[in-house]
Amino acid sequence: MGGTASTIINQIVVMFLLMFVGHLLYRKKILDDGGTRQLSTLLLNIVTPAVLIASYQRPFDQKEALDLLEAFGFAFVTFVVVIGMMTILYGKSKQPYARDARMCVIFSNNGFMAIPLLQALLGSQGVFLGSASIVTATVLAWTYGVSMLRGSRQVNFYRILMNPGTLALFGGILLFCSPWKLPGPIFQAVNYLGSLNTPLAMLVLGVYLSQAKVLSCLKDKTVYILSFLKLIVAPLLSMAVLYFLGAECTVAMALVIGIAAPSGVISAMMAQMFDTDYLFSTRIVAVTTLLSAITMPLLITAAEFLWGGVPPLA
Repeated sequence: MGGTASTIINQIVVMFLLMFVGHLLYRKKILDDGGTRQLSTLLLNIVTPAVLIASYQRPFDQKEALDLLEAFGFAFVTFVVVIGMMTILYGKSKQPYARDARMCVIFSNNGFMAIPLLQALLGSQGVFLGSASIVTATVLAWTYGVSMLRGSRQVNFYRILMNPGTLALFGGILLFCSPWKLPGPIFQAVNYLGSLNTPLAMLVLGVYLSQAKVLSCLKDKTVYILSFLKLIVAPLLSMAVLYFLGAECTVAMALVIGIAAPSGVISAMMAQMFDTDYLFSTRIVAVTTLLSAITMPLLITAAEFLWGGVPPLA
């Protein structure tokens, strides 16, 4: 548990250092509201899909393909469970922050926070399987998330099929299943774009934090309620579902690490894109990130006990 806690704390420190740079850029007027909106659009439409495509640039292996398919199935089930929980709790709420609250609890920072832990605990196989959670989250954010933020109940099949997350998923799976891979220079370019994900996302979040009254959120009980739902209730509920559905150890651990991560920056970026309360989302992201230093090691330890320990590194 000590190594897990150390990795989590290290990631949190890095996140807040990058956010502080974003804060300074905003205070010095190097970045303004228009600039952050453009960066958010760049991240959601170009950089995140590049991350997904790059993660599947690997030789095809039948067992890995079956494990990945299982991971996708279980990832989707856990998202449905959390979406159902938040629909029951906030679906009919008249609060102006209700839609943003649902986004913050449903979607995790399962890339930046989860990947170092997946690598440390489960090796490359864990990162590969954990990508199922990242991909599923991206596709759901561009489908369910967009529909919810817009307040539309109509199913837009064009948006489902043609959003950046779904297109990146199809492209990535095609690369994985096909003997043909991206040529070296193209893959390197895609990889470079993907590597922009964490620094740009944290700079944008730092600007959001400059605009939000972060200290006041520590006096807001709603922040603590949502943090409890995101960091405790949602992961425990998902773990119970994975356990009773018989998820294999490596798959379960890879998904639990992603689920236990704090609220994702995508919640705030999409809130700004679709004109909901992105400053509210920013406060939830900041507080859950701090509290995750305590909750993530405990939840991962509980998952290790439930599934009989961490499988050998692959």
